This record gives sequence, structure tokens and C-alpha cells, in this order.
Amino acid sequence: MTKDQIIKHFKINEKQKNLIEIFLEKISEENQKTNLVGKSTLEEPWTRHVCDSVQICKLIKNNQSSILDMGTGAGIPGVFLSILGYTNVVMVDSTKKKTDFVSRSIDRLGIKASVYNSRLEGLKITAFDFITARALAPIYKLINYSLFFSHKNTTLLFLKGRNVKKEIEEAKKLFAFNYELLNSKSSPDGFLIKIKSYKKKWQRLYL
Repeated sequence: MTKDQIIKHFKINEKQKNLIEIFLEKISEENQKTNLVGKSTLEEPWTRHVCDSVQICKLIKNNQSSILDMGTGAGIPGVFLSILGYTNVVMVDSTKKKTDFVSRSIDRLGIKASVYNSRLEGLKITAFDFITARALAPIYKLINYSLFFSHKNTTLLFLKGRNVKKEIEEAKKLFAFNYELLNSKSSPDGFLIKIKSYKKKWQRLYL
């Protein structure tokens, strides 16, 4: 999808578009000092980052839903979700340079969001309605991390690549879960997997 198609499809208004442009510019500037994203992805940032992120919005109807973005990196998808009006987004990453950048971006953009510099295993926060992750870990690890931040109705939304079906089969060995696999709007090789009702098959796991 082109930039104009993305703006139209996801009903991005002028204020949101301007904030997205500012954020993309900040990512590009910071990326010269800190490895936030792959350099080649900045050649088509609206497709590779914006579209990849905001497609999640179609699955989160209430903009007051609590959202945890695990391993947020440059603030993707968390910052884009916040720009589009989600008011309860929490982003987490273990790399301080990245969370410092996200914190500065939140202040610069004037959006409602929080960011923590922490490993997921050491994070002490509440359960969330939705949990997202992008380019962080295989699905079985993402589900295992998510268990610490879940209530009975939590939905997992993971952006995955061409190996997603293999990852699903690996995860099925360790967890029982319901899922829906959606084609990505940003890449012919990408997928968005929606996972519900997940639980461990065995009491003890060594991951």
C-alpha cells in the first residue's frame, strides 16, 4: 500500500498524519546513532512501519483498551497506536537507549503512553486487554511472556513473517490456544496472528 492508500484505508486524519511524519523523522535521525530499525526499512517507512503497525487497529475496537507492546524497540507499534488515539498503551524494552528515545518521542508528540526499560521477566505491572509484539521472538516464547500480563480475556496480536506456520506448530507442542491468521496489509510475506484462550499444556516448561 502507498502512503496515500494507508492514510485513506485506516482513516488517518491530518493531525495524526503530521505526528506520524514527525515520529518517522525522529526515528531516521536517531537511527544514525542508535540501531532502532533496519536502515533499508526507512526507504518505505509508511509501508514497513506505519501500515504494519496500524493494521492492528482493526482488531482493537475500544481506544481505551489496555495494550502492552512487548519489545517495542523504536516504539513500534506502540507509538503509532497512541498517535491513532489509543490512550492506554504501555511499551517495554530492555535496551535503555531505545526506551530513552521512545520516552523523548512521547513527550515530543504529546501522546498518552508509558514506556519501561526492563526485561519482561522482571516487569511488575498489571494484566492487559491486548498484548502486541513485532520481530521479538518465536510465538511460543511470546505466549509464555504474555502469561505474566494476561487476564482471562486477553488477546494476543503478533506481527509475524513467512515462518509463522512453523512457529504455530512449535507453539502447539507447549500451549493450547485458539488463533486466527490474517494476511498482513504491509507485506505479501507477512501475517498478523490473533491468539485467544491460551494456556500451558504442561505445568512446567523450560523455555
